[in-house]
Amino acid sequence: MNTSHAPLEAAQRERDLSLARLIIVSNREPYEHRLVKNHLIWERTSGGLVSALDPMMRRLGGTWIAWGSGKADRDVVDQDMTVDVPPDAPTYRLHRVWLDSGEIKGGYQGYANQVLWPLCHLTLDRVDYRKAYWHAYQAMNARFAEVVLGELQTKPGFVWVHDFHLALLPGMVKASLPKQPVAMFWHIPWPGPDAFRILPERREVLESLLTCDLLMFQTQSFLHCFVECAKEFLGADLHADGGHLEYKGHATRVVSRPISIGFHTWSERAQSPQVTRSMDVLRNLHVFQPEVRIGLGVDRLDYTKGLLKRLWAIDAFFQQFPQYRGRFTFIQIAVPTRGDVEAYRRYRELIRETVNDINMRYCSISNPRSAHASRWRPIEFREGRTGMDTLAAYYRMADLALVSSVYDGMNLVAKEYVASQVDEKGVLLVSHMAGAAEELSDAVVINPYDPEGVADSIRQALEMPLQERRERMHRMRTYLAAHDIQAWADDCLRDAGILPPHDSASLD
Repeated sequence: MNTSHAPLEAAQRERDLSLARLIIVSNREPYEHRLVKNHLIWERTSGGLVSALDPMMRRLGGTWIAWGSGKADRDVVDQDMTVDVPPDAPTYRLHRVWLDSGEIKGGYQGYANQVLWPLCHLTLDRVDYRKAYWHAYQAMNARFAEVVLGELQTKPGFVWVHDFHLALLPGMVKASLPKQPVAMFWHIPWPGPDAFRILPERREVLESLLTCDLLMFQTQSFLHCFVECAKEFLGADLHADGGHLEYKGHATRVVSRPISIGFHTWSERAQSPQVTRSMDVLRNLHVFQPEVRIGLGVDRLDYTKGLLKRLWAIDAFFQQFPQYRGRFTFIQIAVPTRGDVEAYRRYRELIRETVNDINMRYCSISNPRSAHASRWRPIEFREGRTGMDTLAAYYRMADLALVSSVYDGMNLVAKEYVASQVDEKGVLLVSHMAGAAEELSDAVVINPYDPEGVADSIRQALEMPLQERRERMHRMRTYLAAHDIQAWADDCLRDAGILPPHDSASLD
């Protein structure tokens, strides 16, 4: 196949993109409006995607297209369904998309969250496929495509699509505008061919993604899995030089770009007087005595985070090492998610039951040598959202943080913990199935499917010499300071040709 013109076309595209506006497209909106006691309020939404992209959009400007969530969201938009954000100091436009009940139930809740999500996280027994879900997913993506194409009619731009909810969007945009530059960042894992083959629409999904000019993954491992799927199911041709996949005469550049956090923001927050005061408040709240060591987990109540397996490991820890009864407490902060999906409701109840069972058993046999045994619980389970200062206080005071995901695209909790460890005394334990394990090489790597092994790793972390803890944490903090969220954004924009190579001045 003749590709001799590809470098020239790519160079022209990069020159064109340097003058283009950025159009972000995602399921989640960066800001939402709500009515509280007849008063209109707004707040920035949570999650790694918004934390990563909102600062970039504030600097660059452009348009963010996302699903609007309620009546108040409708009340504030203009006739074009747009509103300037951030509301207190607008720098870019938010264009809201409205989904009907069928698209929400079948496309979002069904195909995205009950098919693609468990499939990509290799929890194959949780895949709940219905053909109607696929049709609704197509309709949902088509609705987003209509809005994107409408935006491009008013002014050219570079379209950057985010995540698995919108896998068909690149192909729909390219079908109408073949020369339109489109990039896609796939935030969650990508499975290998053996798992991906169970998806009936695997060709349709792959073909859409291979219309992208740029396709980004969290890690090299996920990128490799995608390449293997593209080769096996489509016969796509990999060009190693430059990392291009060629399919039907179109070259897609594939790269890994591990997403990060605002390292300096978290580090400075952890050192603030507010956080110092919060640490004292939390110790009093939990009745922690100086001799009690603290472990921490911070997760959405999602089965991919491995919370149940984590609880089994903590149970095994207290069985194997009874000397820590009364002297070690694990705090689990659990954030509700997808409460409208039955599988998630059942999982939440199972987690609660398991926590109660462990606490009841070990509170009755706590170490009598501890003066505070009567007030000790092995697990402190805190369900709900936690403010940033409080979360930073938990991160800073925790002797160890445990990330036991059964499969995870990145896991930013691991990075937030490291950034908040300004005293450099804590130990990070991270699942080898999480993307963060590929970057944070000084973490203690665990296997979430081995509860006894995780239990022993907890013991090792608690007994690790202070000098080793500090050296490990210092190296991880140094790495994250250099590879923070702005560095990630700059790299992505350079990949897209929006920023010149090694030039981030336009973002300052």
